[in-house]
Amino acid sequence: MRKRSRFYNVLILAGLLGIVGGCQTNNDPVPDDSAYYPLQTGDYWVYQVTEETYSLTNGATTQAYQLQQKISNSFTRNGQLFFQLEESTRQSAQNDWQISATRTVYKSLSEVVSQDNNVPTINLLFPISATTSWNINTYNGLSDTVALQYQNIGRPFATGKLSFDRTVSVVGPNDSTLINLTKYQRVYAQNVGLVYRENTALAYCQSTPDCIGKGKIDSGTRQKWTLITSSRVP
Repeated sequence: MRKRSRFYNVLILAGLLGIVGGCQTNNDPVPDDSAYYPLQTGDYWVYQVTEETYSLTNGATTQAYQLQQKISNSFTRNGQLFFQLEESTRQSAQNDWQISATRTVYKSLSEVVSQDNNVPTINLLFPISATTSWNINTYNGLSDTVALQYQNIGRPFATGKLSFDRTVSVVGPNDSTLINLTKYQRVYAQNVGLVYRENTALAYCQSTPDCIGKGKIDSGTRQKWTLITSSRVP
């Protein structure tokens, strides 16, 4: 009887350990979505920017330069921590940086909001999920509704000479028709921040039957940012 009793006790103990182990598995740490948009004074990101401009009068022109975003300061307002972000440009690595803009950005448990010329826009909305969507202009008076959503959550991404193991893409209007092409894309890497950005708005030729549907660009712009170095990249 004692041997059988001990056997049953062992079975009960094993069952309890299995239950406890299962509970621990379910309580794994939740990924920190805000790590895709790190904010710390002194951080900087340098991008190679290319801009293509199309017009009927001047044809197509291309401009290339470098752009730096640097967090120069932080302050608290109404209990919320804000970061001051300086944006500078230069033609190449041999030139000095020239400050071109200053904006503020803050991050909360629910969102990341940047403010440029007193116009706040929502960059990220948490949680990061395929079902999460938002209007970038929710907090400003602009009438345009720019709907954003997440794609490619947690996937690797390579740009230029850099590659990142975990990224998320924010996409907006991405439409291609015989009349125009529009594209909005941002790619954020975990613990790094923005690594790629694209804005495209092109209008195709409609003036003659010969050019309709041929992809000939009449007007518009295409701008791409590619991260080339950062304080957060080894």
